[in-house]
Amino acid sequence: MEIINSIAPVFLLIVLGKILHELHFFPDHFLEQLNRFVYYLALPALLITGTSEAEFNWSTTSNMILLFVFGTLGSLIFAWIVSIFLKLPSSKAGAFIQGSFRGNGIFIGFPIIVYTMGSVAEEQAAVMLAPIVILFNLVAVAVLLKCGKLDESKNRPFVFLIEHLFTNPMIVSCLIGLFFNFINFNLPKMIFRPMDALGAAALPLILISIGASLDIKGLKETAAPTIIASVIKITIPPLIGLLLVGFFDLTPIEKMITLIFLGVPTAGTAYVLAEALGCDGPLSGRIVALSTLLSAFTLPWLVAVGM
Repeated sequence: MEIINSIAPVFLLIVLGKILHELHFFPDHFLEQLNRFVYYLALPALLITGTSEAEFNWSTTSNMILLFVFGTLGSLIFAWIVSIFLKLPSSKAGAFIQGSFRGNGIFIGFPIIVYTMGSVAEEQAAVMLAPIVILFNLVAVAVLLKCGKLDESKNRPFVFLIEHLFTNPMIVSCLIGLFFNFINFNLPKMIFRPMDALGAAALPLILISIGASLDIKGLKETAAPTIIASVIKITIPPLIGLLLVGFFDLTPIEKMITLIFLGVPTAGTAYVLAEALGCDGPLSGRIVALSTLLSAFTLPWLVAVGM
């Protein structure tokens, strides 16, 4: 029951967002503006305040990241093999593979970690976010460039990748927070407190926005690639993590943080990137929606096993 009480609030806020959207509670373009507010202001404020004051061990953090990398790349390889057996065309294969390994660590994993384990895990989880986001973007862009077709009118692939990484506010904010931490710089209270308050608003707003943006109707077109990719995403990475976690010297909290980041559903940014790089955007969108729905059942199991 304690696990349900910890994870249920995350999905109840997602459900609330969907209900409010269906009731037309939000004005036109409100969600777009809300997403901009959270993405460029609220969440970066949370990450800067969290990482700048975090107490962490670089050796332990590197072990967590290494375990995460094994789980992620293992899922990618598995999905690539499955895509060959399914004989998917190149554009669908790119969306299928990305949807099978790219997780929603920031918008779903981070809130679950905070609601499940509290502030004791929040700082360590925040420190992991920058490497996770960088890994996902590097690997996803590589996969989609291999399978899709970057518009010739746009930048060259390498330039596109660099711009995509260093204009990402999640990466920038984590790096700023880690830099402040490294030089032992404490933000003045008059700056820290409003940023902390702004960050506190980020998590519930993120979850409501996810719910409102979920395209449930699109699941009527769900076919084998959508179902298979969704199941791979929420099962294979955490299973690899569970199999390998014994080889890493991690505390129960550190182990749980890593497993949750591995077990989250597909990130919504998978759709945006698939569209930008000439892969099957609608397939990516369906994988995001279905994996999010299915993760409501798998994440409580994962937390129970991990504990």
